[in-house]
Amino acid sequence: MSISERILSISETLSKKQNLLGKFIVDNIFEAAMMNAPQIAGRAGVSKATLTRFVHTLGFESFADFHTELRKETLRNQEMKFRQEPYLDSNNSVYQKVFDLEMELMREALENMEQEIFEKSAEMLFEADQVMLVGGPIHNFLAFYAGNFMCGFRDNVRVVSQRDMEFLSLLRNAGQKSCALVFSYPRYSQEVQTITEMLSEKKVPVIGMTDSKLSPIVPFAKYTLLTPQKYIILADASASAMALIHSLMVAMYRKHSDRIRGMLEKYEKDILTTDMFVYKDYNFVKQL
Repeated sequence: MSISERILSISETLSKKQNLLGKFIVDNIFEAAMMNAPQIAGRAGVSKATLTRFVHTLGFESFADFHTELRKETLRNQEMKFRQEPYLDSNNSVYQKVFDLEMELMREALENMEQEIFEKSAEMLFEADQVMLVGGPIHNFLAFYAGNFMCGFRDNVRVVSQRDMEFLSLLRNAGQKSCALVFSYPRYSQEVQTITEMLSEKKVPVIGMTDSKLSPIVPFAKYTLLTPQKYIILADASASAMALIHSLMVAMYRKHSDRIRGMLEKYEKDILTTDMFVYKDYNFVKQL
C-alpha cells in the first residue's frame, strides 16, 4: 500500500490537524518528498509534533523512515520523478518567476545543510593529494567553475568530463589520499555515474553534490552535499550549487589561510606579468 493509500485509508480516524497534514501530503506528494520536517509542517499549517504523531499513526518509527519511503515511492513513479513547474502559471514577469525559484531553492538548500558534512568536505578538498572535479558532459560547467578558482588555492586540481586517456591516467595514480567532487543532477548523467563507480572501485573518496539522498551517486559517496532542484524548462536552477561551491572555497581558506595566502600572493604576482585584466592595480589578497 502506498503512502497516499495509507493516508486515505485512515483519514476517518485522524484528528482535524492530521487530516489537514494528510491532505497536503497527498496533494503535493512530489513536493513533500523534497522537504524536511519543518518545511512540511509549516506548509501544511501544523506543528512539528503533529507531524511526528502523524507518521507514527501511519506505522513509521520516525520521520526519517517516513521520508525515505516517501522519496522511494515518488522515484518509482515513472510519470514524474523530478519537480517541475509550469512556466505559464503566473502573471509575474519571466525573470521574477526564475529569480523566485532560485531563491526558494537557495533557502531549501540552506535549511538542509549539514555543517559537519560541509566542514569535512572542505577539509578533504584541501588535504587530498589530488582533486578531480567530475561534471561529465552535462554539468561540467559546475566543475569548471569550481576548478577555475580552486586551482588558485591548491595544486593538482583536474576537471573530468569523460572517460578519456587523461582521466584514465589520473585514475591510475589515484587512491585513498585523493578525492573527487562529483556533480550529478537530474536526469543524472550515465557518464558521471560510471566515472563515480570507477572512482569508488579505486577507493577514491567521493564528495557527491546532488539534489537528493536517493540520487544514484549517493551509495558511492563518502560525503553528500544536497542542493535541491526544481525545473521550469530544461535549464538547471544552479544558483544554490554555485553558492555551495563558493562556500567550500571560503571554508578552505578560513581554515588554512596561512597556507593558501602564499599561493594567492603568487597568483596575484603572476597576473602582473600578463595582460589578463583591464584593472591591474586591485589586489584581492591585500584585502583578506
